[in-house]
Amino acid sequence: MDRIEFAKLRGALARIDAATSPAEVLDALVNTLRPFGFHHLLITGLPLPQQGPWQREIIYDGWPVEWLERYLASGHFAHDPCALRCRISGLPFAWHELSPGQMTKGQLRVMDEAAEFGLNDGFCIPIHEPRRAPAVVTAAGKRIEFAAGDVPFLETVCLQAFRALRRLMAEGSEIDLKLTDREREVLTWIAAGKAAEDVACILRISRFTVERHLSNVREKLDVVNTIQAVVEAMRRGEIHP
Repeated sequence: MDRIEFAKLRGALARIDAATSPAEVLDALVNTLRPFGFHHLLITGLPLPQQGPWQREIIYDGWPVEWLERYLASGHFAHDPCALRCRISGLPFAWHELSPGQMTKGQLRVMDEAAEFGLNDGFCIPIHEPRRAPAVVTAAGKRIEFAAGDVPFLETVCLQAFRALRRLMAEGSEIDLKLTDREREVLTWIAAGKAAEDVACILRISRFTVERHLSNVREKLDVVNTIQAVVEAMRRGEIHP
């Protein structure tokens, strides 16, 4: 790493270390990754498929909404070759390093469908720590550009951001718990008296996806049922009568 790259690294780490909220950490990380062509970011734990809904482990979801809906509805997590490799190896890798000849049909489908949503290539930084389940910071884009010499820079910045996020969350800070646009949309239709099946038809998504959004809403609003979620969302001004 030459002097200029080292200065860039120091600057990126300084911005992350100076962050006082998860949102500031994410802003610093996203701005650091964008020049390499990374326009989408996901930070999540990697439970085994049989350990329950993996999406509960998401720390930050910056994937295209439609792709995440497809990914969940199709059960892609169980076949995702990136998730599999991240569980067994701590070495960072680019998606294009995965050998198609060694993938199953299900794994190939995951990668092919990701490209349909502008995730043509990506970079994964697996995180393995004692007494913790594996996690990953993965960034992707339509066309990413980085050299082998950039890998230490990317790995260091992503690891620092991950640790900063976890520290701030442990201190009681939270990543923006406001509802996403799609969560508001789903809950607004529910508040209007529509059943989950109706909302799925209206929004042209699966019922599974509707139920996932409602589950996320209940968790964010800290309520036990959807009726309470509607009331609490209205109280907070997230949705309107």
